[in-house]
Amino acid sequence: MERLGTSLLEKVSETPMPFADCCANISLPMLCLLASKLPHCPAVVVSVGSGSGLLETLLIQVTNGNVDLVGVEVPSCRNKYLPCERLLRVPCTESLHPDALLASALMFVYPRKASIVARYLESYRDGAVERLLWLGHKCDIPEMEEILRPYSSSLEIVDGPGLAAYEAVLVASL
Repeated sequence: MERLGTSLLEKVSETPMPFADCCANISLPMLCLLASKLPHCPAVVVSVGSGSGLLETLLIQVTNGNVDLVGVEVPSCRNKYLPCERLLRVPCTESLHPDALLASALMFVYPRKASIVARYLESYRDGAVERLLWLGHKCDIPEMEEILRPYSSSLEIVDGPGLAAYEAVLVASL
């Protein structure tokens, strides 16, 4: 597993940039935006579909460890950045991890299928989850709003500095 040194964090700029190991464009303002919407320790955040763990590790670093974030991913996906104790495995992309029931927040970044968001909400709506963050392409917002509205007391669409022109963040309070 590769460790994320300060040299990589230093490569993150004020302007959204693509990174080979992340679906989203990353910028310092985007990391700060996400961090401001996530609950801080001791609350647990579960990032479903964490991929390489790059974004999650950057979020932990940019908050100086004040976000307790764990990733959920399938075994075939190579985790490069998250320490093994911060990674939960599921057998396939449609599987739910039971530890998400204990999370205060769920985060989805460019999920392969919107149905996984719906399945987590339906399965764990009586759990500890109070907030859900979704980061993806703006064209997918209507579908995500349809999924989130029945479970949300409020839904915020965040679009602006730090995000690529075609990306947005949805923040649902559950």
